[in-house]
Amino acid sequence: MARGKENQKTSKSENTKRHIISSFLKLMDEKPWEKITVIEICRSAEITRGTFYQYFGDLYDLVEQLEHSLLEDLSARLSSLPGDSGPHCRTEDFLTKYDYEPPQSFLIWFEFCRDHSDAMMALLDRRNGDAYFVKKLKTVLKDSIEQVMERDGTANDELRSHFLKVFMDLHILAAQTWLESEEKDGEDEAGYLSVDDIVNLLNTMRVGSAYLNYCRKK
Repeated sequence: MARGKENQKTSKSENTKRHIISSFLKLMDEKPWEKITVIEICRSAEITRGTFYQYFGDLYDLVEQLEHSLLEDLSARLSSLPGDSGPHCRTEDFLTKYDYEPPQSFLIWFEFCRDHSDAMMALLDRRNGDAYFVKKLKTVLKDSIEQVMERDGTANDELRSHFLKVFMDLHILAAQTWLESEEKDGEDEAGYLSVDDIVNLLNTMRVGSAYLNYCRKK
């Protein structure tokens, strides 16, 4: 088979798989993901069950493949950040040397959510989403947030543990609220928040936590 035909076949196969996943995500508007049946997905996607089983073993395999792909993408994006070779900001130097610019990892997180908006909206949905996926997301986010705290000179104490948990929760909550708002308002409406807007909002919590750490230590 010619390479061109192979590429066309691969492209068609990938499009079919994406279409099946897209149909599944739309069904999550109506019910929790684990209550969706293969028959419902096939009906929505206008495919046969045989076509579905060419790509997925069952519903759980579909969810596993989707979530694995998302987590791999997020991990790769965060891993691409250059290492922090600069000096850390000591607590006592907070007022004069603290870097108020949002960390690049915040930007990467929201760009990732925007690029996978359909999947992230469905999986993070408070009623019908996958709570286990949220836990796996937090595991990926944890390392990058820890690196931000190291760079900010946050003391490794009980307050830092609290900040870490709050930051992970805020990443998820901010993404949920932003994606829901984006879908409702539209990119050209006044209520729409850009990636930079939402990053700056999340960064206010980071700055506030660093300042609280400074006040405790001075």
